Amino acid sequence: MPEPAYANIARTALEQVLSTQLDAIEAAAGLVADAIAAGGVLQAFGTGHSRIVTLELAGRAGGLAAVSMLAVKDLVMFGGAEPGPILDPTYEREPGLAERIYQLAAPSAHDAFLIVSNSGINAAVTEMAVLARERSHPIVAVTSLAHTRSDGARATQGPHLADLADVVIDNRAPAGDAALEITPGVRIGAVSSFTGVLIAQLLTELVCRRLLGRDIDPPVHVSANLARGDAHNRVLYERYRDRVRPIEP
Repeated sequence: MPEPAYANIARTALEQVLSTQLDAIEAAAGLVADAIAAGGVLQAFGTGHSRIVTLELAGRAGGLAAVSMLAVKDLVMFGGAEPGPILDPTYEREPGLAERIYQLAAPSAHDAFLIVSNSGINAAVTEMAVLARERSHPIVAVTSLAHTRSDGARATQGPHLADLADVVIDNRAPAGDAALEITPGVRIGAVSSFTGVLIAQLLTELVCRRLLGRDIDPPVHVSANLARGDAHNRVLYERYRDRVRPIEP
């Protein structure tokens, strides 16, 4: 059987991230390590499929305990809002969402933000970046520069996510994300989740190494499916329980 075309696309995207984005990821790791060392956490926010990248960072085996995943669903789970409106896939374009999510999370002054959006254009992510900038939080963006700078991007008002961040990590996804034209006018093979997970894991490693370089033990979860996992993680949950949102099973 011949190799599927997406295999080459994925391989190329991986190589592009590794060859072009390590300096940006290293810079991002510095901001996140500074935040954790100062007693803050990383507030990771994304909408739609970008939540895959934030979930890769938060509450997982081998991941930093000092990461709180923010999402539109927080309005329902923690804010008592009705669930109906957030089921609209275009709800991320709604002005004012970010402020409601930010207020529910109540970030501390030492927290850093990582905001993930392939397009970087919807109101929820751009407004969250504006809020973070206004409050002097360091901001890392994971986005597709190809999309956000594309003439074909949907027109929106105001700056894009990449214009608001202290560090921009390009996920190397094409405009529209789908990289493989399977037949004329039909494209499949999204890239942003695949490369975003790679970026998340690289960032985790570099943050841990920076903390170790300061003689700070990285607060890292152990798999709950290992015998020692529950006892180890219970200490971290207690340490961060007022700062980090629990993630549903």
